[in-house]
Order: sequence, then C-alpha cells, then structure tokens
Amino acid sequence: MNSPIEQVLDDLSADGQMDMAQEAFATGLDGPGAGSDAGASSSVADALFSIPVTLQVVIGTARLPISQIAELQPGAVVNLDQKLGTPVTILVNGKDVARGDLFVLEGEDARLGITIREVLPVAKRHAAA
Repeated sequence: MNSPIEQVLDDLSADGQMDMAQEAFATGLDGPGAGSDAGASSSVADALFSIPVTLQVVIGTARLPISQIAELQPGAVVNLDQKLGTPVTILVNGKDVARGDLFVLEGEDARLGITIREVLPVAKRHAAA
C-alpha cells in the first residue's frame, strides 16, 4: 500500500496535475526556511497545500441508453436516483471524500452552498473511487 503522500502524488499524476505539484514542491523546497528541517517540512506542507484540486458535488445520477441521451431536448426531465433532502456526495479530484446538505445562500445571486454532514475516513475515500 502506498503512503498518503504517494497516494496524493498518484492521484495528481492521474489527474494531469503532476507538473503543478512538482513546481509547487520545487518552490516550497527552495523557498524560505529550506535550510532547516522544520522550515523545509513547513515549506513542503505549504507547497502541497497550494496545489489546486477540483471539488465536485453530485446531487444524483441517472443511467440512460445513448439513444435517450441523443433525444434529449430543452425541457426534458431526467429522473435522478437521489431523493430530495438526501445528502449529496462531495468529490475531490474524483474521489468520494464527504457527504453534505445543499442549501441556498442568501444574497442577490441565490447561489448554492453545502453544509458538510460527514467526512469519510481516508480508507473509505480510496475504496469508494
């Protein structure tokens, strides 16, 4: 089994983000505090935490034959497997990491937000992918 760092690097490589990761690590290792172990460790952590990832929220899924997808028109209704009010799935770089509840943010643009209900243990995150 890979270490957590190796798993992150494998995920970044699979997502095409390895160049960004390598640049962030190089910057972190050569940055301030690179001469001391504590500073180098902090720089590596700072570099790792600066790598952008994609967060997605899955409100439901539907399995349709290609023929039905080809016939979709504006106004068509697609039934999802999720019922209203059930937790949504939160993915980070395609990995299932948490569950949450959708809500409407107050304000002029009425955007959606998520309240985190559950964060999956690391072992379940990789198993769910």
